[in-house]
Amino acid sequence: MMQGLYIGATGLKTHGEGMSSVAQNLANVSTVGYKQQSVLFDDLMCQTMRPAATRQNGDSIPVGVAKGLGVRVGSTRTLFTDGAYEQGNSFTDLAISGKGFFQVTDGDKSYYTRAGNFRFDEAGTLRSADGKAVTGIRIGQDGQVTGGLTPVEIDFGAAGVAQDPPKATSSLTALMNLNVTNDNVSDPDNPYFSLLKSWNGQQTPPLTSTDYKQVLRVYDNQGTARDLTVYFDAAPGANGQKVVEFVVSMNPAADGRANAQGNEGAGLVMAGTLTFSTSGELTNMSAFTPGGGDLKDLNNWTAAPLVNGTPQLSLSFAGREPQTVALNLGLTAGSDAWQNMPASAAGVGTTISSLPGMGAASHGTQQTRNLPVTSSLISSRQDGYPTGELADVQVAENGDVVASYSNGQTKSLYRIPVFRFTSEDGLRREGNNLYSALEEAGEVEYGEAGTENYGSILSRHLEMSNVDMAREMTNMIITQRGFQSNSKSITTLDSMIQKAMELKRN
Repeated sequence: MMQGLYIGATGLKTHGEGMSSVAQNLANVSTVGYKQQSVLFDDLMCQTMRPAATRQNGDSIPVGVAKGLGVRVGSTRTLFTDGAYEQGNSFTDLAISGKGFFQVTDGDKSYYTRAGNFRFDEAGTLRSADGKAVTGIRIGQDGQVTGGLTPVEIDFGAAGVAQDPPKATSSLTALMNLNVTNDNVSDPDNPYFSLLKSWNGQQTPPLTSTDYKQVLRVYDNQGTARDLTVYFDAAPGANGQKVVEFVVSMNPAADGRANAQGNEGAGLVMAGTLTFSTSGELTNMSAFTPGGGDLKDLNNWTAAPLVNGTPQLSLSFAGREPQTVALNLGLTAGSDAWQNMPASAAGVGTTISSLPGMGAASHGTQQTRNLPVTSSLISSRQDGYPTGELADVQVAENGDVVASYSNGQTKSLYRIPVFRFTSEDGLRREGNNLYSALEEAGEVEYGEAGTENYGSILSRHLEMSNVDMAREMTNMIITQRGFQSNSKSITTLDSMIQKAMELKRN
């Protein structure tokens, strides 16, 4: 009977711990990312009353007498199923749909959590609700992840606003319809460079009369917007082909080249020709750029470099670093070598057959044409931009932290990976919705969210508790009944002991 009292006491204690687990689950029914606990009981020990018999041949007869001596909490398991998802109120409210955890760190130790209620602090570090930094992998300018795990940080700078540095234009494409038929500027000695020869950067405007001109926007290395102007005029053609000469110019007052100072050629950066078929399709192009010396001297103009089939021009704005721009006016060469290219522009002469050209030239679905409608710009694009201020940040399903800036640029800054373990049961609860990895959890691995065996990240959502209240209320009733039954066994045994003592007194 005394053993029965002890056994009943272990039942009371164990069911009390079971009720604590139920209370913990119900208390956290609204906790972000909380995972339900489940208490499993084990019998405490077993006392052998009579060992199994043994035959003469040595075989054991599996018959014996043993009895248990109580109960204990065997283990407390965590149910890692997904909880319900609710709409968050910030882009940094993140939830994982599927398998995995976020990693956070206090600088010394790493922890894991499903609670994604993160916020940026005043220094630009993404932190959990208890102040730990969320870890991610930096994404370089090429869009590829680089380096190892590091806290996710956005540099807000001294002004408190994150900025995207400017980028100088290095590529410019302009597709137009050039209904250029008038030879307004004519030089009999240089019919394909009449515009160049007539240019005077010391007067305003530098060219008094052309058939058509188009202004194109570019940016210097400090993000300042600059305008390039392309002038077009008709030139002599043959056999139904139409030739249009052009010059590309910058503002003469902003020309920072030494040989442009006080020179009538200030502002000239490229000159050449466009050849169209009888149907108005662009079939050939030539381009020349100036070197040193007099900018009006055709002997100083040589073939523009071809890079990936596109002519290159050089810009030197005053007070800025020189920059090279690939200018695509609608035609790309099949190689980086001109055909029939003379030593300089002076060698072109007066006949169309002496014009150099592009070999195996090609164009896209949209192209520059010579159609009998008003000359106009069809489309243009360039890759430069000014300094931009951070306008918005989003987190993609693969965990990329994508920043949008006021200059129209979007850049992926970090990738927040998803972490997983061989055995989630090897994780230890640390409070504050955090887990630490014990040896029993196995090797920690991390990868891109949404890929195989890694959950997807939901921005502007939070994962709530996965506690099933109906199940917990049922567990509460069962645990309460168990506690009551054990207490009843103790009071019954107490009555039996009292009765035995009364027999002795009598």
